[in-house]
Amino acid sequence: MTLRKKTLIIISATFLGLILIFFLISENTLLGGNVDMPRDIYEQRQTIVAYLLLTLVGVSLVFSVVTILLLEKQILSRLSHLSKNILSIATSGDISRRVSVTGEDELSILGGTINGMLAALQESEDWLRELYNKEKELRHELEVEIDKRVEFTRALVHELKTPITPVLAATELLLDEIKEEPLRGLVESIDRGASNLNRRIDELLDLARGEVGMLRLNVQAIDPAPLLQEIVSNVIPLASHNGQSVSLEMPSPLPHVWADEERLRQVVMNLVNNALKFTPEGGEITLSAREDGANLIVEVHDTGRGMSAEEQERLIEPYYQSESGRERFSGLGLGLALSKKLVELHGGQIWVKSQKGKGSTFGFSVPLEATSQREEGIEPGGVS
Repeated sequence: MTLRKKTLIIISATFLGLILIFFLISENTLLGGNVDMPRDIYEQRQTIVAYLLLTLVGVSLVFSVVTILLLEKQILSRLSHLSKNILSIATSGDISRRVSVTGEDELSILGGTINGMLAALQESEDWLRELYNKEKELRHELEVEIDKRVEFTRALVHELKTPITPVLAATELLLDEIKEEPLRGLVESIDRGASNLNRRIDELLDLARGEVGMLRLNVQAIDPAPLLQEIVSNVIPLASHNGQSVSLEMPSPLPHVWADEERLRQVVMNLVNNALKFTPEGGEITLSAREDGANLIVEVHDTGRGMSAEEQERLIEPYYQSESGRERFSGLGLGLALSKKLVELHGGQIWVKSQKGKGSTFGFSVPLEATSQREEGIEPGGVS
């Protein structure tokens, strides 16, 4: 029975009792009024009846008030008990506990609703705990796997770089000593092959280092203008041999940037070499640089065959090469993937714009202020 019904029943019963008592007393008074009696006795009787009626009304009212107060006290007591249970659960954080509210009224319904909410919370907590344990296990397995890859990469660096180093040194000495053909041509072929292999090993190792978090930057304030001029000067002979032209467009002066100079050179060279590969004889390659807000923007534009949208989406994936590029050029397809990794380590972005038959533009941004490195406490010349 609800609290409202209980209260209404008590009040209704009280007033019905008062009406009944009043009716009986009034009827008795009326009936007794027909009997002949002395006036003083009659008046005395009326006074007694009036006092009796007032007494009954007073008792009934007191009874009603006391009953309502007791009922209210019972409600307040149960509310206080419910509040203490909820506070205890909230303080302890143990949502497996339940509140205890007896009866079938609104308070018991409220207690049941709270218990239902606690049960739902406990179910969610159990589910989250299970997910956390699984995530913890997976994280541990991932850390173990990363450690294995780090060790493998270190071993790979040693096993691959150690034997190629003396080959490169020996071919340099032989080129200084041997001047006659055809021996010099053979030595030059060995030198080109060893140098090419060394570059491929460096690309592969750098990409492996990037995947396991071993790739590091030596960040310092550098002037990009001499670096870009040097790159253009170095590629002009090869471009001329291929019947291509290379130009540099940049304002003077360019702002200094916080970057790893060798890694920045590696990124630009990868983009320029990529343009040299896919630009036909008579084509033009333009290296440009400019300041754009808080970034240095470097772009390489070529007049090559261009690319489709599908090729652009996959272009920066490791080991990917377009079919035409696979037929014409050697390589592992790691240059752009590694460039992307290096640019992102600097806090920048890399992109490509191209249209089939209308050439391509590869570009990247480098923040003028190395905010990400500074947040990590990297100082000029430090390792990030």
